[in-house]
Amino acid sequence: MELLILVATLFATFNVILLLGLIYLYARIVMKTRAGYSAGLLIFAVLLLFHNVVTLFGYTVMGGLFNDQLYPVLVAVTVCEFGALLALLKVTV
Repeated sequence: MELLILVATLFATFNVILLLGLIYLYARIVMKTRAGYSAGLLIFAVLLLFHNVVTLFGYTVMGGLFNDQLYPVLVAVTVCEFGALLALLKVTV
């Protein structure tokens, strides 16, 4: 089960990296256009970044405290979020 929490931590790290890229892109768009939709996406990305940083902290610091049956669920949620962020990045760029 150590492998599963490692995979969840790895994908949570990827999510943080993708969100930093999205925040950069959305901030550039907001500065150029002042569009409300892009500002909303920027706020969403910042809040989701905060969520992922807390998640990453939880996986690294408290990962051993989780029940072994929870690890597959954590991996599934983190990998699905990674896929959603990739799709969001693709439609943004």
